[in-house]
Amino acid sequence: MKTENHRVLIIDDERPVLMTVDALLKRHGYHVDAAATASQGLKLLKSNSPSLVLLDLQLPDAHGLEMLDRIKTELPKAQVIILTAHDSLHNAIESIKRGAYHFISKPYAPEELLSLVEKALEKQFLLRQT
Repeated sequence: MKTENHRVLIIDDERPVLMTVDALLKRHGYHVDAAATASQGLKLLKSNSPSLVLLDLQLPDAHGLEMLDRIKTELPKAQVIILTAHDSLHNAIESIKRGAYHFISKPYAPEELLSLVEKALEKQFLLRQT
């Protein structure tokens, strides 16, 4: 699957995470947009229609689960991977129930994140074919 055809949106208020994930994905050929707040993320979501959203649960202006609901309403076929340092079984279950592709705890290995991104985009590609 060609990575250059996929746009990924990262929504995370931790600047080091934004910069690291942005660089990692760009190095692997993805088009990447980054937002530090939910409101910035929603603007980019509406203007760029990403295939995949990497979403932090703890944002300064919204809870990630609320954002997940908004994302799935705006772009139902977009895949969402939850990235969080505040993991709990409740948040993981609730994220999946609300349509997240996967839930991953920080810190994570870059290879693990890349593998999840590839698998989520494969699923998104198949959904767009239907």
